[in-house]
Amino acid sequence: MMSFKDLFAAELNSTATTTRTLKEGECQSASGQRCSLCYAVTTNYDTEAACKDRAAASFWSGLGTAICCSRLVPSPRGRAYRTVTKRKAFHQHGSMRLGFVGPADNPPPGGMSVGHCAIEPPSHAAIYHLIEEELHARSTAPLSELLLYAVIKGNYREHTVILNVREITPALVRAANAVSKSLTRQLGAMITGIFLFEGDPQARYYLGTQDRRALPELRKLFGKKDLFVRVEGKVFLYPPLSFSQVNESLLDGFIAGARGLLAPSPGNMFYDFYCGYGLFALCFSPDVRNVIGVEASHQSVAAATSNARRQHAANARFVQAVINADVNETLMQKSPPHSLVLLDTPRSGTAEAVIESIADRQPARILHIFCNMDVLPGELKRWSSAGYVPVRAVPFDMFPGTPELEMMVLVQPEQSLRRSSERSG
Repeated sequence: MMSFKDLFAAELNSTATTTRTLKEGECQSASGQRCSLCYAVTTNYDTEAACKDRAAASFWSGLGTAICCSRLVPSPRGRAYRTVTKRKAFHQHGSMRLGFVGPADNPPPGGMSVGHCAIEPPSHAAIYHLIEEELHARSTAPLSELLLYAVIKGNYREHTVILNVREITPALVRAANAVSKSLTRQLGAMITGIFLFEGDPQARYYLGTQDRRALPELRKLFGKKDLFVRVEGKVFLYPPLSFSQVNESLLDGFIAGARGLLAPSPGNMFYDFYCGYGLFALCFSPDVRNVIGVEASHQSVAAATSNARRQHAANARFVQAVINADVNETLMQKSPPHSLVLLDTPRSGTAEAVIESIADRQPARILHIFCNMDVLPGELKRWSSAGYVPVRAVPFDMFPGTPELEMMVLVQPEQSLRRSSERSG
């Protein structure tokens, strides 16, 4: 079957797209070179969302399930939505500049620089511009020479800057402190935290480490130690290296969509696998009897525990563990009937036997959230082999401008559905 990305591209190619009117400097370099990394240059969001909706329906239809895919839930912000962004440092001819890596099939050697990215808030462009300007000074050379990435995380009002470097040296710290003082002096309350992160130069992604078992070195230069987001009226704090969703504007709808599918009630036990800083677990805690969240990151579990204490969620408990079959069997050994499970999995999907070990405990309803459509068919086959079938599928446009989306799939035991059908018949 065709991949979701190919189906989406075909929909766009067959649709009369409406070219956006770009602002000055948006999606282009100072020399006028247009950025081609996303669809924001050529397509307005309404057209893009309609194409993504049809592509999601076609992709789901190709899986041959007994249900149809629901309509795409669009992003409230189709552009200027990303709260997590990055720029790679490109070093050429003794100078450094920040830019995008470029297309995977033909990346320009010096990266691609744009004045303002259309899917990022304008504030991010201002921050990156000032960082680059400061790093051209001779006094900041120790930082400029060792910089790998500049990263911005936070919300639409507050921004944390993480300078991802090859190594942290005394000279680099002095240079970074000078940059930090300039950023906070010129941008004021817009900057709420600045950090140094020592990463692996050979890592495939930004904020990568050489030893995943060791705690990475993160040094605070300025401001608050945690980032902040408010979802469904609840305040969540989390450390800079914790995973966070990139589209703040969709989070309330994302949580509401998951609640509508799982239908939690006071008698349910709720298991939240890959729970991060406790977003789903704590939004659902008032709806259920007890919550257990499981996450591999020590820092994220500590944040989830602190968030639970701050929100007075006495029924929520968080466990630090790499999610595998043995861990699942231990945690779910005494799971009561009518338990609920949510898996917000990484792009690589679940590890071997994770799906099967959860299915063995026979939870009443399981919500599997996919951020990578390529792994979805294989994971659904595993659920089917374990006796669970999809009953609802809802796509969410978490990543406007890109050929990506998040898909929520609710699965339930095939036997219980058959019995319900026989009783109703």
